This record gives sequence, structure tokens and C-alpha cells, in this order.
Amino acid sequence: MKTFKYTMEKEIFEQPQIISNLLNTYISKDNKITFDIPEKAQKICFVASGSSYHCGVIAAEMMKTSLGLDAEAFYSGEFYMSDKANWEKRLFVFISQSGETSDTLKVLNYVKERTDNILCISNTENSTIWNLSKYKIHTMAGREESIASTKALSAQMLCVILLILGVKQKLGEDITKEIAILRGIPEFLEKELLAENKIEEISKKLVEFDSIEILGSRIFYGLAKEGALKIKETSYINTTAYPTGEFMHGHVAILNRKSAVMVLVDKINHGICIKNIEKIKQSYSPYIVTFADLNAPKYFEELVNDHIAINTRDEMTSIFGMLIFLQLTAFNCAKLLNRNIDKPTGLSKVVKA
Repeated sequence: MKTFKYTMEKEIFEQPQIISNLLNTYISKDNKITFDIPEKAQKICFVASGSSYHCGVIAAEMMKTSLGLDAEAFYSGEFYMSDKANWEKRLFVFISQSGETSDTLKVLNYVKERTDNILCISNTENSTIWNLSKYKIHTMAGREESIASTKALSAQMLCVILLILGVKQKLGEDITKEIAILRGIPEFLEKELLAENKIEEISKKLVEFDSIEILGSRIFYGLAKEGALKIKETSYINTTAYPTGEFMHGHVAILNRKSAVMVLVDKINHGICIKNIEKIKQSYSPYIVTFADLNAPKYFEELVNDHIAINTRDEMTSIFGMLIFLQLTAFNCAKLLNRNIDKPTGLSKVVKA
């Protein structure tokens, strides 16, 4: 049995079992989603902070593409919505590991004065946010003690996907295929975690750079933002996320400094990824590493310095695989730099049992 010196690493490796438990809890034997599904709204508003916000970014994009719904993610500390808005036609989804995040709670109280159409996704039952919400989804990730959120985030993301599938099912759509894919994710992640040594070798190269730029499109832009946050808060390397297509519009000048580039390859945008990587290599020659599922052409491996293959062709599955690889990258960079991995300087966290 693997032993762990650091809580963050232990919590990364707990994720397959947590996802398995969630699937067994929230999907019945006849493939029905078992938690309450809100009535269809005209707009879905995700409100959260930190890693939970990145879950909201990914969720909003999936709501648009999977359900055709208008959806948007808001930072809790930046939330604003005009009182002229039709509040009753909106569903507000608050995401919080602790259920006590202060700026998220402040927004929830503001929204609750205008509508009770509120759903929370939280790791803590009977927390303040939980008790103020009409609909509730418990992420059941167990106590998360490392400052850098890992298992709580993957649990949130699975719950968001189940929410989307629940809405589809409520509309009469057959979600049997999607459920079958989800049931395979725990075993898939167990196998992907065996690639930890490859991630460690890549991390040895990344820690030599002053800054890291992470590129991603659509759903993978939310993952890029999460990867950047994880590396920043654990290793203190200046790490920034950009949309893949937008990066070349001025932002690319950052590569005049000693920088590394990580590209999260989106199968819809293979052409854009290849075109931009070719330009970046020609003009700046940084260290480049790509993360891509099996839909990506072999050319990516020839084009970049290092390539990490996510062993799937399914987008839902690749989201979780890419997330775990980003978490492992952040962990290994911090370990190589001798950082205080579980308690980074200046950061604190609300943890509830």
C-alpha cells in the first residue's frame, strides 16, 4: 500500500474512491439520478471562489454545450446582477467546500432576498450555505485538510455533471451511455495515477522557469485556470491561464521571459493548438508540454518537448484525467522546491468535518 508524507498527495490519490462512492450514491441501479433536480431555468448562475469557481466555469460551459442553456460563472467577490433582472427565472448554484465561504455566503444572502431558487454543492451538510439553500447536493469528499483543494473539486465536478444529466433525464432524454462512461472513471483514474513518475520528470523541468503559461479552450480553459491556481498556491511559481486562441493576441509576449508553456489540447481545436504551438516554437522556443486525450494526432508528440497522453477518447473522462495530472504537477513542483505543500505561506482554509 502506498504511504504518503503529504496530505495533498494522499487526497489526490483518494479521488477514484470518492468518485466511485458518489456514483453509487447518486445513481440508482436503473440509472436514475437520485437527488432533487430543480425546475428548468432560463439562466444558470454559478457563484463560487477559488477552485470552486473553476468548477463553476467548467459547469457553465457544459450547461451551454450539453443543454443549450444560458449559463455564467461569477466570482463571489465580484458578483453583480442588476435588480432589473428576472430573478425568478434564474437558478443560482453556490459551490463551496466548507459551506462557510464568507464572500459566497454574502452573495447567497443577497440572492435569497430576491428568490429561493438556490442550489448548493457543498462538502459540508448543515453548514450555513447548506441550510439556506432550497436544493442541496453533498459532495461527500470527506475532510479535506490540505490548503490546495483536490478531492473536493473533483467531487464538485462530478456532482455538476450528474446535475446536467439529471436535467437531461427530467426532459426525457436517455442518459444510459453517459452513465456507463461515468461508472468507468474511478478505474480509469486508478490507472492514470500510475503515471506519477512521468509527471515528476516534467515537473523537474518546469521548476527551472520564472513563469508558466497554461493554455486551454472551452471546458479546458476552466481546467487551465485551476492548474494555474494549484501551481501558484503550492509552489509560488508565477502561473497564468489563457484561452488558447486568445494567447497569441499580445499575451504571447510574456514568453520573452524565461517561460514554460503547458497546452491542454481540446479535440475541437486541434488545428488552433498546432498552429499556435508552431508559432510559439518559431518565435520564442520555450519549453512546451501538452496534455491531450487519444483523439489528438501523433504530431503533437513530435511538435513539443514533452507530451502527456490521457488514455481516453471521451471528453468527460479526459476532464478528470487532466485535472489529476495538473494536481500532480503542482504537487511535484512544490515538493521539488521544498515548499510547505499542505500549508502554503499566507493561506488559510475553512475545514469542517
